[in-house]
Amino acid sequence: MAAFDNCHIPNCIFQALTWPPVCPNCHARYCYQHRNHPLHGCWVERQKGVWRGSTLKASNEPELLDPDLIKEEIESLRPGSKVFKIDKRPNSMESIEAHNGQFNLQIKIDLEDGQSWMMRTRRKAGIRPYPDEPLRMNVQSEVATCQVLYHGGVNVPDSIPRPKDSKLIPKLIYCYQRFIEGSPWKDFAPSRPIPTNQPISGPTKKHIMNIAKWFISLERVEFNLIGSPTFSSTSTSDSILIVGPLIERQPAMTIPPYFAGPFSSVKERYLSTINSRLNACRARTWVEPPRDVEMYLALLELGELVENDEEMGEEGRPFFIRHADDHWDHTRTQGEGEVTGVIDWEWAYTTNKAEAFSSPTYFLPDEFYEGKKDVLSPSEHALLEAYNLLGRKDLAGLVRNARKYQRLTYFLRCMFINVDELNALKRAFLQIPDEEEEGWPRTEEEWVEGMLIKWREDGGLKWLVDHPWEELVMPE
Repeated sequence: MAAFDNCHIPNCIFQALTWPPVCPNCHARYCYQHRNHPLHGCWVERQKGVWRGSTLKASNEPELLDPDLIKEEIESLRPGSKVFKIDKRPNSMESIEAHNGQFNLQIKIDLEDGQSWMMRTRRKAGIRPYPDEPLRMNVQSEVATCQVLYHGGVNVPDSIPRPKDSKLIPKLIYCYQRFIEGSPWKDFAPSRPIPTNQPISGPTKKHIMNIAKWFISLERVEFNLIGSPTFSSTSTSDSILIVGPLIERQPAMTIPPYFAGPFSSVKERYLSTINSRLNACRARTWVEPPRDVEMYLALLELGELVENDEEMGEEGRPFFIRHADDHWDHTRTQGEGEVTGVIDWEWAYTTNKAEAFSSPTYFLPDEFYEGKKDVLSPSEHALLEAYNLLGRKDLAGLVRNARKYQRLTYFLRCMFINVDELNALKRAFLQIPDEEEEGWPRTEEEWVEGMLIKWREDGGLKWLVDHPWEELVMPE
């Protein structure tokens, strides 16, 4: 049975931590006991200010890819098409940056008829420290998501799974996707949103109008459960598209079936994620010391907010798709801001309409990331205006009231313990104005002190507090 790796220390029998997955210095994986321990050599070096600065090596290097077999395979999948060029080794930095990301290695395949496809291969190495099976489930879900949206009339890349009779190395986990022409919109910076005091340009307003139209097209594809699209069997030739388990960035479980779901409500979905991480904290397989107590407290608090939220508990169908990694460069554009398609559907999931139609992540203002006032950004105001002009005041209202979903997903993705962001998360759920925060904690110490009192009867918290990591017995 495939499971997560054990600790890198010889003879250690404990499972390596799942968050963070690798040491950022040496890129080895360590258990809770050895993450910050002298046997972890580079930890000692870091205490002395030494930083190796090494880089991760992808497990699926271009050397593993046989161009002749790729040519044969794509021509069999596209009858009548002939491969003109396989861009296995891009010869410019621009090409490398355009096609390859942290999580995927992508090879561009040009056909003689003018079409282009991408071979999208999952990268593993230290960034995905788990067995191949959850990664295969991951890519199968992305293929299913693209197929159901593409055939439903949404501008996304058509996608083809790895053929069962593929002659390529079995360890390669990949699919093929139709290449989407266009580039990211020029006014959206790669790292920062448009400042709240800076007006939106006319061309960008036109582009955001097209984004609104693209979002509206998502209504064409409805789902009956909350989870991630997938196939009913591993043989996609005789299977049907269904909503399956929720494919998260990190598997919810370290043994099969790896992922939980599907679910009937947003509340059930998020409580499942929160509870799985609480369990991992108690088992000391989630975060490094000494972050486990504060992380456990944050998850307890978050679970309470979700449990008490009426909207999240509603089981009203239909459900809609949500892009789980909607960065600025995943929306491809041409001309005067026409949206040619949205790419990179890894980790996509179905959810209620309130979350599905919240503004994309790259529309969020600077204040969001600072835990300050939940003002709408210029891009969000432009999206509201676009929906109103299109006669969709209902969607404009969803954008205006979506902060709790955005803060929830941001916290679960990054797992930062920051008192300003934790306060903002609470405000968003309880709809409390900023100015009514009098008496709330202002430092992490104040927050932890208050949470330890509030949750003092929780059995898991008692165990973590009574068994600090320094006192654990280390294996010989």
